[in-house]
Amino acid sequence: MSYRIWNIWRKELIDGLRDRKALTQALLVPLLLGIFYAIFNPWINAMISDRAREPVSIPSLGIENADQRFLDVLKQQDITLTQYEGDLQGSIRRGVESVGLVIPPDFSERIRQELPAGLTLYTNSAAGGIFGGGFSAERLNLAIKTYSEQVTVERVQQRDLDPSLLAPVSLDAQELATPAQLGGIFASFTLPILLATIVAQGGMFLAIDVTAGEKERGTLESVLVTPANDFEVFVGKLAAVFTLTCVPIVLTFMGFYIASNILPASVTQGAVLPFEVVLAAILLSLPLALFFDAALMIVSVRTKAFKDAQQALTPFMFAAIAPAMVAAFATPTNPAFYGIPVYGTAALVGKLATGAPVPEVAFVFAVAGSLVAAAVCVVIGLRLFNRERLLYGV
Repeated sequence: MSYRIWNIWRKELIDGLRDRKALTQALLVPLLLGIFYAIFNPWINAMISDRAREPVSIPSLGIENADQRFLDVLKQQDITLTQYEGDLQGSIRRGVESVGLVIPPDFSERIRQELPAGLTLYTNSAAGGIFGGGFSAERLNLAIKTYSEQVTVERVQQRDLDPSLLAPVSLDAQELATPAQLGGIFASFTLPILLATIVAQGGMFLAIDVTAGEKERGTLESVLVTPANDFEVFVGKLAAVFTLTCVPIVLTFMGFYIASNILPASVTQGAVLPFEVVLAAILLSLPLALFFDAALMIVSVRTKAFKDAQQALTPFMFAAIAPAMVAAFATPTNPAFYGIPVYGTAALVGKLATGAPVPEVAFVFAVAGSLVAAAVCVVIGLRLFNRERLLYGV
């Protein structure tokens, strides 16, 4: 690196560090973002699991028609039937109640006569909103299945038959996933999106400040009158933006790692996120950050003021997050697809989080794809970063 590039790099870094408000935002927000992403998903999962284990009270009609054994089985599953007075179906339709069970008058009699007996369950999934009174029929289905099995076994025994005849095949399910793999389940979705977000946003403010910001303040001319040529000015500014982008990247992922590993076991269910995954995410983010920083400078240098540049760069956030979300649901089927900027890097980080096997060439494609994209942006940036365009252009 020539001393002129060094001087411009140092000047831009010092200017960026002097803005305490922007510096605090650039460092604190990524750290909090990483902690938030690390806590949010397992917290939601834990909340859903806790709600699934909470006792359930179901408004019902015809409780007197059920036999005691059926009510006892429901009680074993923490399900209680409460007698409802009024129009149960209408209340559920209006959203006053989210669920209701109707037991027909001949329910117990049909069971005694060994005839099929049916129950009616009314639900309204919209009642109470997304975290409201939505009802899951899984536990009720389990209780009904348990009751049905008891009745069936009783009937078989009355005929002096072996109850094992009803279950010729048994299933012994064993969970073989390691704690690291379990820890990567939620990280496989959040880490790629977090990567795209911080890479696109990490250097945005400084990229605007060293281009449109200097135009607006009238300080760009002082840089252009130095002996440094256009190439050295652009590379020096890009190096400064990239340097400050690396800091929030490291802070974000380290915050994610620390927060995800200090959560209580009741939330994480014993899952542990390996440090190697976070380290790989950091290293894979750096080439991608260089590409985004160069692209941010290309757009912002064509604007006249800081505010104009902010508006012009707003779509970058969506352009980064969209491929990352696609990668969370559609992983590459060919190693070459890992070379697609953002998508390939996000998909690779997601794969690493779950511990899934990844071809070694995928790392090469991911890094090479980001570097090639960065090189293209640098070439375009150099064509725009000349004195005539900067001083007299838009």
